Amino acid sequence: MKRIQTLVACLVLTGAGLAALAAMPLAAQAATVETRMTERGTILVNEAGFTLYMFTSDKKHRDHCVTVEKCTTFWPPLTTMGMPTVGMGLKSKWVSTIMLPGGEKQVTFKKKPLYTYIGDSMPGQTSYIGAFAFGGYWYGLSAKGKPIK
Repeated sequence: MKRIQTLVACLVLTGAGLAALAAMPLAAQAATVETRMTERGTILVNEAGFTLYMFTSDKKHRDHCVTVEKCTTFWPPLTTMGMPTVGMGLKSKWVSTIMLPGGEKQVTFKKKPLYTYIGDSMPGQTSYIGAFAFGGYWYGLSAKGKPIK
């Protein structure tokens, strides 16, 4: 009887663990950098099709937004648990990660840290490209890593 109770308890715990893993945000599990045609041309997007941004106050491989109060609340870093993947037409050698102060890995493209924006409500939205906030401009990126203003 004890063995059956133990087995049932393990199955319940395993199921709860899988449900918790499935509930994790997609960006926290894995990240994919892709391209999408928009009204501003072809830009980088995440796996859900949302615009990825670069911050002009960042340095190569260094996130400045994390040092500015509330910046990451509005411009969350694109994070990943492992190595990010790339969509067709992008070179995987251009995608890498940097370590954030809290231990998360932020995805970079051609040495530029990548972010999303909480104000984007649908895939492919570009109305916040060129916004000035937290001491710098937020631009989209082309498939070659050039800022889209």
